[in-house]
Amino acid sequence: MDKKTEAENLKKLLWYHNNLYYNLDKPEISDYEYDLLYTRLKNLEKQDPSLITPDSPTQRIGGKSSSSFEPVEHIVPMMSLDNTYNEEEMHAWYERTAKTLNCRDFEMVVESKIDGLSCSLTYVDGILKTAATRGDGKIGEDITQNAKTIKNIPLKLAGENKGLFEVRGEVFLPKDALTKLNEMQEDKDLPPFANARNAAAGSLRQKDARVTAERPLKFYVHSFGASDFNFDSYSDFIDKCKKFGLPVSPVRETFTDFNKVIEFYRKFKTELHNLPYDADGLVIKVNSFAMQKILGVTAKTPRWAEAFKYPAERVKTVVKDINYGVGRTGVITPVAVLEAVKCGGVTITSATLHNFDEIKRLNLKIGDTVLIERAGEVIPKVLEVMNSPLDAKTIIEPTVCPVCKGALVKEEGEVALRCINPSCPAQIKRRIKHFAARGAMDIDGLGDVVIDQLVDYQSIKKLSDIYNLTLFDLMALKAFADKKADNLLNAIENSKHRPLDKFIFALGIRHIGAKMAETLARHFGTLENLSKAQVSELAKIPEIGEIAAQSIFDFFNSEEVKTELKNFALLGLKFEPLKQKTSALLEGKTFVFTGELETLTREQAQNLAKENGAKVSDSVSSKTYAVVAGKEAGSKLKKAQELSVKVLTEAEFLNLIKQGK
Repeated sequence: MDKKTEAENLKKLLWYHNNLYYNLDKPEISDYEYDLLYTRLKNLEKQDPSLITPDSPTQRIGGKSSSSFEPVEHIVPMMSLDNTYNEEEMHAWYERTAKTLNCRDFEMVVESKIDGLSCSLTYVDGILKTAATRGDGKIGEDITQNAKTIKNIPLKLAGENKGLFEVRGEVFLPKDALTKLNEMQEDKDLPPFANARNAAAGSLRQKDARVTAERPLKFYVHSFGASDFNFDSYSDFIDKCKKFGLPVSPVRETFTDFNKVIEFYRKFKTELHNLPYDADGLVIKVNSFAMQKILGVTAKTPRWAEAFKYPAERVKTVVKDINYGVGRTGVITPVAVLEAVKCGGVTITSATLHNFDEIKRLNLKIGDTVLIERAGEVIPKVLEVMNSPLDAKTIIEPTVCPVCKGALVKEEGEVALRCINPSCPAQIKRRIKHFAARGAMDIDGLGDVVIDQLVDYQSIKKLSDIYNLTLFDLMALKAFADKKADNLLNAIENSKHRPLDKFIFALGIRHIGAKMAETLARHFGTLENLSKAQVSELAKIPEIGEIAAQSIFDFFNSEEVKTELKNFALLGLKFEPLKQKTSALLEGKTFVFTGELETLTREQAQNLAKENGAKVSDSVSSKTYAVVAGKEAGSKLKKAQELSVKVLTEAEFLNLIKQGK
């Protein structure tokens, strides 16, 4: 293949993976694999500059900004970093830098390279005005409302601050939070996030800021953009950030000897896995801003900084067997049982295979030698089969549930096998865990170990049995003392009066998450009204849709569910209706909110409108009753004026509610 053809093929491949990574948050290859492709293209273009075209990935910083959010133009472009993966390349960067500076003892600041999503925060006179993603480096996405839900991002900087100050950093999800989030995903019958970076990106770019708020994202500053403040060095900038109350990375060292940098790089690899967040290497920056100015930048990257990454850890091992997990809704998940092997700092004994289509794609058999990778993933993945011996056993799809031996089915349009036995112990355990979780019935003390014993001892066979538990039942469990039993019984009793939406969510209806449960509770008012709703009525609710409507209808028309609801009522469960403050002047009208409000957040204003019988939309149309505009209102205000839609101030909106009472 000639160089021109190879370069064109690489461009197409890189843009494909760019789109998956930046715009869809669904990468198919690791960062390391992507960087190898990118480096190959860059080398080809270096050998023959005529191969460089305006659409080459080497001439762009990131992916296109999503149309789901308002565009934000960066005053100073948000650049990315060049990556290296070995010490030879690290030395080459240092030698180039030292030669340009004519100095070998310049200060270098070393920080951990957090695997998250780049974010820009712009403060004006100390107040957070705008948060944006990097986008393509020039145009990003406005994620201000979502960023404001991140607890360690200050809405106001400490001290007296006048002028413009834009900081940039990484939004990420801590490792322990990812585990809990994936449990929630599974409870909602949704696919788990492959890694913390995907979870952070998916959380930060939610259209509903309430979803973002439910996820414990964090932010660390790593650079700045436009600023009315002057700094002599990166260290000075970080010190100022600390004084302002901005969060900064806890991993930071300063060196003047590059050999010390190499030593730290080697040492840090062993400590990487002990960090509370995912990191794939180190970032080295020249500390002096005067020196940074001398070194300058390329069209894409600064020459005064470099990312020194660690290659993703891959190891070979043997597939000893296949186990099958059973989810709350009966989905069967195959898991490869592996010969124990060290990978990514931990001993690996299993790897997820997701579904049987994946097994077919890999052509995987029991006894095969496989290559696995763990690069930030919660569970390692099987990349490929390296060797398949003659006596390797073909993996046959099970026809019965591995736990209850009930029949398995594959529904039309789905790839997953599902156990349809409602009495399956594995499903019962998962349903109870979901039912008792915080955000559902919130039964503190009803955890995994307790649930396992109660189901195994047949003290609980269905959800309503939770409310029949006695002190005798609990004292029969291992390591259960009087006080612990009393606390659990009190928690169970207190859960009898939870809000209606929490109970609907706790029931574990397929396709119904917490937000949709709230919508149903608010729309129908009572459980009885909801249970009698027809598919056509449910489907008319904007947030529901036909698939969820059918799922709700099927659930409440199950004889088993009808019996359970009667049991709950007999056991004293009474659900608090959601507060309804309907205003006659808002009932049924559609409102759009834009700009920064004075006394309410946009989320609070939207909830207030809904509570008073109004509908809320993200876009302005001729059917919009009014646009409530705050400070710095953008394109929505302009669209309202073009369509002659009524425009209200926040005060006028609140007065409208008051008048309608």
